[in-house]
Amino acid sequence: MKTIQINAAIFPTVMKIVLGKPLPQDVMEDNTEISRIPDLTIDLPRSAYLTYLQSVASKGTSVELQLLKKYAEGVPFSDEDYNDAIGLILFSGRRNNSYPSTKDLLAPFGICIINNGEKRSISVIDSEENRLRAETWEYILIDILKKSAFEIIECFNFDSTFERTQFDDGDDDKLHYSLMSWRFSFDEAEQSLSNSLRTAFIFTLVGYCYGDNKGNYASFQEYFDTEFYNRVALIYGIWNNRGANNCVQYIPLYDSFHNLNGRNKTDLITIIRAILDDPTVAIDEKQVLKERLIDGAGAIHRGMSAADVVLEQALIKPVVNFVMLREKAKETLASVRLLCTQGHYSDCANRCYYSMMYSLKALLEFNGLLADWKQGELKESETHNALENKLTMLISQGVLTATEGNNFNYVKDQRWKCDYSLYKFGKGEAQNCLQKAEDFYSTVERLTM
Repeated sequence: MKTIQINAAIFPTVMKIVLGKPLPQDVMEDNTEISRIPDLTIDLPRSAYLTYLQSVASKGTSVELQLLKKYAEGVPFSDEDYNDAIGLILFSGRRNNSYPSTKDLLAPFGICIINNGEKRSISVIDSEENRLRAETWEYILIDILKKSAFEIIECFNFDSTFERTQFDDGDDDKLHYSLMSWRFSFDEAEQSLSNSLRTAFIFTLVGYCYGDNKGNYASFQEYFDTEFYNRVALIYGIWNNRGANNCVQYIPLYDSFHNLNGRNKTDLITIIRAILDDPTVAIDEKQVLKERLIDGAGAIHRGMSAADVVLEQALIKPVVNFVMLREKAKETLASVRLLCTQGHYSDCANRCYYSMMYSLKALLEFNGLLADWKQGELKESETHNALENKLTMLISQGVLTATEGNNFNYVKDQRWKCDYSLYKFGKGEAQNCLQKAEDFYSTVERLTM
């Protein structure tokens, strides 16, 4: 059989074990300080992955072996090859990315030593084969796609807000990245960023097999370049707004929203709001994120199993609805400013009213007071009268002031006059309504921080 040669350096080495056998008696009598001859050197976990691949080659023809040959020979993968290779990394059990805590150093890595007479060799532990397969092919896929992946990562200036706080021998001030699962940096921020990038990378791969977006692309490479870019853009927004703890964590907003289960509503809102307000994040990337929020919420809402209902009510609707209502309020205010500069004053009252209505709904959502979405629609079962009654309730509870209620009613009255009657409404009136709408928005912002 033709030898399959790959670059073993794609697999990490975190420890080395050298096993030896006793020197012959005549050599020992020469008073040498060396008592054993090394006969087996094991680099962990690299040797475990290479041993696994040797076992694949020894078993004969298989889809996995054909993929391995293509990889070794530098033959580009087809879309079907990527689909098959990604299937090999799917494993729900424990992964190995920490030092063993037992006396047996090899078993945690999935291998053992076999004695064949005087010669010892390494063998895969049968029960660990599936895990080794998944980990081995993760590293192969990282190697195949690392050029594309790092070109995407370098599109974002992560380094601009990084200052190394923990140094190891040989460290410099430059920010480094790794897609491998083993810890590579003592700097917590640097390591957390790489962890997030790796998670985004794996989610992107799995999404090709099980996500909803595969059909939108002509090829795997087009899929990967776009979808991984979106995820890295999200991480960049989180990184820029990481706060005092200096670390980041990937949030799977571009993946199944079921993966959000267990997260904190307030923290999630804070992160998304910070990204959407960040002037360093491109408008196109913000728009993609907002579209993904709507798509993800819609996917949950259409499914509506018993578990989906709990997830939607506890997290998805409170987060997505609040964020999107706030965005609509903010964007509507921007349109009012544009209308004012263009002299379209009579349209300003309508847009100011709806900006205030979106702000009110965002405040109600934040406080758990907004009705559920209708069946099959991301739309609350609320009338304008019902919302205005809830505004009155917030004023009576002291959440909002009477002045804010009066401002809302003033803009509402101006909107009715402009929309449904012949009414003189000029620049001064438009600016007055805009100021009241901006003040209302600012109040809601303060109350929902």
